[in-house]
Amino acid sequence: MGRERMLAVLLAGLLFAMAPNAIADSESVTVETSLQNAPEKGWYASGEIVEIAASLVNDGDATSIIVDPSCDQYLKVWKQSTLVLDESVNCLGQSRGMDLGAFSTTQMNTLTWDLTDSEGEIVPSGDYTIEYIIAGEDISSTLDIHVQTPTNVPEGLAMELIATARDGVHSQSSPTIISVRLHNSLNENMELQFEECRLVINYELYNSCGPDLLMPNQIITIAQIPFSPEIGVNEYTVSLGDEVLSQTISFEAIGDLDDGIMTGDYGNLELSLLVEGDKEFGEMEDFSSQISIKNNGVEDVSLEFTDVCRAETWVIDSAGNVVMDTRLIKDCSEMAMENLLTPNEEKTYTQPDWVFIDNEGCHVPPGELLVIMEIPEHDLYSTDSISLIRDRDSYCENEDMDVVADISGEDTLTISPSIVSSDYNDLTWFTICGLKSTLIGPEGVVDEFLSQCDYNSMISLKISDLELEEFEIDMAELDEGQYSIMFETYTAPRIKSTIAFDWPIVLDEEEVVEDDVEEDVEIVSRFVEGSWSATSNDLGTCWLLNSPDEGILTLSGAPGVISWTPEVGANGQYMAYDSEPSPECSDFAATAIAVEEVISQQSESIPDEEIEEEIVISTVENNEDEISPIVISAGIVVASGGILSLLVALIASNETWRIPTTSAGLWLLGLIGRTGETSDGRYQRGRLIGYLTANPGCHFRALMAALEMSNGQITHHLKILEDEDRIWRRPDGRLVRFYPFTNNLHPGIQEEDLPLPPLSPDPNSLQGKILRLLDDDGQMNKSPTQAELAHRLDRSQQLVSHHLRTLQKFGLVEKQKKGVKNRYCLTKEAVFLLDTTEL
Repeated sequence: MGRERMLAVLLAGLLFAMAPNAIADSESVTVETSLQNAPEKGWYASGEIVEIAASLVNDGDATSIIVDPSCDQYLKVWKQSTLVLDESVNCLGQSRGMDLGAFSTTQMNTLTWDLTDSEGEIVPSGDYTIEYIIAGEDISSTLDIHVQTPTNVPEGLAMELIATARDGVHSQSSPTIISVRLHNSLNENMELQFEECRLVINYELYNSCGPDLLMPNQIITIAQIPFSPEIGVNEYTVSLGDEVLSQTISFEAIGDLDDGIMTGDYGNLELSLLVEGDKEFGEMEDFSSQISIKNNGVEDVSLEFTDVCRAETWVIDSAGNVVMDTRLIKDCSEMAMENLLTPNEEKTYTQPDWVFIDNEGCHVPPGELLVIMEIPEHDLYSTDSISLIRDRDSYCENEDMDVVADISGEDTLTISPSIVSSDYNDLTWFTICGLKSTLIGPEGVVDEFLSQCDYNSMISLKISDLELEEFEIDMAELDEGQYSIMFETYTAPRIKSTIAFDWPIVLDEEEVVEDDVEEDVEIVSRFVEGSWSATSNDLGTCWLLNSPDEGILTLSGAPGVISWTPEVGANGQYMAYDSEPSPECSDFAATAIAVEEVISQQSESIPDEEIEEEIVISTVENNEDEISPIVISAGIVVASGGILSLLVALIASNETWRIPTTSAGLWLLGLIGRTGETSDGRYQRGRLIGYLTANPGCHFRALMAALEMSNGQITHHLKILEDEDRIWRRPDGRLVRFYPFTNNLHPGIQEEDLPLPPLSPDPNSLQGKILRLLDDDGQMNKSPTQAELAHRLDRSQQLVSHHLRTLQKFGLVEKQKKGVKNRYCLTKEAVFLLDTTEL
C-alpha cells in the first residue's frame, strides 16, 4: 500500500514538472481558419451552409496541448457582443493530451453552421463573427461573414422599380439609373422591422431596405443606383434582403455611338461635383455647378473631344423623372480639342445655371435630386445628390386628378372632399395647409377655408382615391341662389376643381318620401319607331314594338290617344315615354312605354328594303268568280308576318332560337316569290365577312349595331354565309358568337384557343365593374343611382361620381333624370362594347 502511494506521488510530481513546459510551448500554437465553398456573391442567404476549415499550426518546438475528446472542436457565433450560438454546451469537460510536432500543421475537422441560433430559429440579417475553438485549451480563431435572411413585411407593402435613361434610350455609353421605391398601399400606418436588411440587386448588396414607418399611402425612394448597360437585353432583379418582394426589370440597350480617343489609364480618373457652399438649395438659390475631373494616377491621361459638350450633367427626381439635362439647353457644335491631365492634375468644366424648372416648364418640388455627371465621349460618369429645401412654389397642375366632395346640411354645410384619379399618381404634401376651398356666391367670393394642415414634414403619397378632412361652412346668413366651391391644393402637382350647387340644398335622394317622388316625376318623351307584334297569356294580350334602335319595347298604354290601337305587322313612328309595364307584359325583361302621340303608322307589312326581296307575280287571266293569285299571295304574306310577329316575344331573349326562327320566316316568304340577288346583297355580305375577319367572335346584336343592319337583313346574310361555309357560329350562354371560317379559325378549335374580341376593358377596374353592373341592371329594366352604385361597389360616392363622369365623357354611360333622381344606364356604344368583349 505504501509503495502504491509513493508511486502516485512520483507520477504527480512528474506531471507538475512537465506542465509549465506544455503551457509555455502552447503559446506558439494557433488555429488558422478559412471559409470553404463560400457563395460567389460574397454573403450568405437562408438555406445556405457556412463551412469552416481549420488547421492547428505549431510555430515552435514539439509540444503537447490538452483537448476535450468529447467535442474536439466547436463553434461560437456572435452578433456584435451578443452570443447567438454556443456549441460548448455539448462538451463534457474531459481531458486528453495531444502531441504536436515541431513546426507542424495539423488539419482539424471542418465545422458547419446552418444560420440558426441556439433555439433553431433562422438568424436575422446582419454581420456575424464565427469563432472556431479547440476544446480544452480554448485556442480559437474568428471569421466575419454577412447574412441576409427573409424579412417579414406587412401586407400592403409594394415595391416599384424605374429604369431611367437620359434621353429615354438606354445605351452602353451612358448610365441607366434604377430607382427603387416602397409604397404603403394601405390607409393606415405601416410599421417595418427591416433592422439590418439590405437592398439586393443582381446579388449585390446595397443600402438599407427602408425606414421603420410608412404613413398611409406614403411612397419613398430608398435607392437610386447607376448601372452601365450591356448591348441587348439587360435584366436586374431587385429584392429586400433574401428575395423579399423580388421583382425583375428589363430593358434593351443600344451600342456606344460616341467612342472618344483616350490614352493613359482612365481608371484613375475621378469625377466630382463642385458647388459653392453646401449642397442644399433654398428660396432664390440657383444650381451653379462645375464638373471636376482629376487624374489620381502616376501617368499622363489624354482625352480627345470632337465637340464642345465635353462634360455634361442631367438630374432626376425621386420618382426617376429627368428634370434637367444640360444638352437640351446647349448647342454641341463640332470642335476638335485635346485635354491632357498630368498626375494629380484637376480640370473643371463649368455647367449652365439651373433655376429648378423642369423640362416641362414646371417648378421642381422639394426633395432629394440625383445629379449625374458625364464625360459623354469617353463613357465616364459619376453621381452625387443635392437637396432642394424651399417650402413652396407654384407647381404645375395635374389634370388627371380631381377634388370631388359630398355637400350636405341645412344652416351649416358639411363638406367632405376627396381626391380621385383614374390611375395612381404621386402627390407631395408640405408643412403648410394643403387645401384651400373658396366659397363663391351670386355676388362673388364669400369666404376662404384652409384644411389638411396636419403634416409635420413633407410627404409624398401615391394615390387613386384619398379622403380629405371634413370642414363646415355657416350658410345661415346667406341668400338663396347658386353657389360654388373652388378647391385648390398646395401640393406638387396642384389640383384644381370646382363644384356648383344650389342653396338651399335639395334633400338627398335617400331622404325623399317615395310618394313625393312620384308626384314630382317629370315625364320625358322620346321618339320611337318599329313594327308591332303581339303575344297572348292568361292576363290578356301583350303588345311588342320591335324597335331597330332599342330592341323589344312593351306597350303599357296610350293615354290621350283616342281611338288608336296597335296592329300586328304595322310599322309606325310614335312619341312615347317610359312607364311601368302592363300586367300582361310583366313577365318581359324589356322597357315599357306609353304612347302619347302617333306620328305615322302603316298597317301593311313592308319587307326589308335592304334585303331587296323581289316578289314576282305571274300574270294569269282569271274568271270573275276566281280569287286573284295576287290576293292569295298577299294573304299568305300577311298571315306569315302575323305568325312570325307572335313568335318574336318568345324568341327575343335567346339568340339560339331567334336566328333559325328568323331564317324560317324568310323561307316562308320565299314560298310566294323568289329572291333576286343584287349587288347590294353581295356588298352587305362583304361588309359582314370583313368585319368578322377584323373582329372575330362578335355577338349577333353587336354585328347589328356595328354594321347598322336590321334583324332580318343580318339573319338573311348570316345564313347565306354559313351555307357557303364562309362563317361559323358557337353558342355563348344565351347568345351566339360568329367567326370567319379560316385555317386557324374553324368549328373544331378549342374554346381556350378562340381569339377574344377587341376592346376588352379591365374587368377588375372600377370602371369595368360599373359597366358590368349597369349592363346587368339594364337587362332587368333597371337604372341605378350614383348612391346605389357606390353602396354595391363599397366605394365612396365621390369616387363613383368621378368614374361616371369619365364614362359619360367617353360616351359609354348616360344620365337620365327621373323625378328628383339621376339614374344611369349604358349607351348603345357601351352595349356594343360589352357584347364584343369578355368583361
